[in-house]
Amino acid sequence: MKNIVIIGAGPAGLTAALELLTSAGDYNVTVLEETQVIGGISQTVRYNGNRMDIGGHRFFSKNTEIMNRWKELLPLQGAPSFDDEMLGREKSLSKGGPDPGKEDEVMLVRDRVSRIYYRNHFFDYPISMKADTLKNMGFFTTLKAGFSYLKSAAFKKPEDSLENFYINRFGRVLYGMFFEGYTEKLWGRHPKEISADWGAQRVKGLSIRALLKNMLSRGKKDSGEVETSLIEQFWYPKYGPGQLWETVAEKIERAGGQILKGYSVKEIICEENRVKSVICGTKDGEKAFDADVFISSMPVKDLVLGMTGRIPAKKIRDIAEGLPYRDFVTVGLLLKKLALKNETKIKTLGNIVPDCWIYVQEPDVKLGRLQIFNNWSPYMVKDPLRTVWVGLEYFCEEGDDFWNMPEDECVRFA
Repeated sequence: MKNIVIIGAGPAGLTAALELLTSAGDYNVTVLEETQVIGGISQTVRYNGNRMDIGGHRFFSKNTEIMNRWKELLPLQGAPSFDDEMLGREKSLSKGGPDPGKEDEVMLVRDRVSRIYYRNHFFDYPISMKADTLKNMGFFTTLKAGFSYLKSAAFKKPEDSLENFYINRFGRVLYGMFFEGYTEKLWGRHPKEISADWGAQRVKGLSIRALLKNMLSRGKKDSGEVETSLIEQFWYPKYGPGQLWETVAEKIERAGGQILKGYSVKEIICEENRVKSVICGTKDGEKAFDADVFISSMPVKDLVLGMTGRIPAKKIRDIAEGLPYRDFVTVGLLLKKLALKNETKIKTLGNIVPDCWIYVQEPDVKLGRLQIFNNWSPYMVKDPLRTVWVGLEYFCEEGDDFWNMPEDECVRFA
């Protein structure tokens, strides 16, 4: 039997553990988790009967194997959810699937509605070429954006930065409105300083041409052909993403694996080009773990700099030490109502705006995104008929003024 130690009980570490334990191999699997919580940033936080999704997580993949695996863990709903039933909204249901009103282990099918809030107007996210977009932009701005796009299409810039990547696909005017300021707010650096390769990975095939093509071919594509940013529906666990990873953790333990919480890996001991053991800090002092195989999902910077013995070359350590990380703080607010009005044709409980996410584009506003948990799943909210449960996301750096702001002051700021 091979002893395997996995560092981190987030989605990557838990998936690796379950795959090993359900494979044909003979493995003894131990997962070491620094915190007392399962799921990493895909956890669900509980507060007075309400649940918060840290970051917002849509369950959608072009990979059928991944979708099938999620469906095995939490089967798709076979009856309408609470809000769909009350509002008469139709959804595709899975024959024989669980009723979310009666059972908890269920994956919901949710409508994806995300918009940009910019200059007191809502715009589709990703930006679309609908009549409302042109109306909200105004005639002259629309004209400028159109000529700007035609110019960018005719005179391509060298894609040596994320800025040029966006300009080539949207034109300088739309780039300045919807990408430049928000990208800097999100990542803490100007798009000029970010590689175009990052854009190719994150934005993939998104462009004005792709948006127009998507508008003209609605209903003609399957999920494998749709850009991830353009999907109209996604799956979501009844009680948020943490529910799925808590389910995975239970299956790991039932299969004989162990998950040790409060075990923070402090040192990775290397000998002869392999990891021999790891040292963890625990409430009972330091503990060592030997294994035949180690799998890490901890930050690469901490992994490399935590190695002792036969350590990586100085060049590798210097690169690791220089890796930047971006952090965020989510503030949950339970409200009786939202000031934002629902001016769409989408029916919602309490007639709140239908968005899962609202992206706040203004560069001089600290708030980055607003999540409305009622719209992710009505079961995330204790009283979805009378309250609105929102999450305000602020992008920051660990250790900066906002990160260190006292909790009560942070709530007042929000």
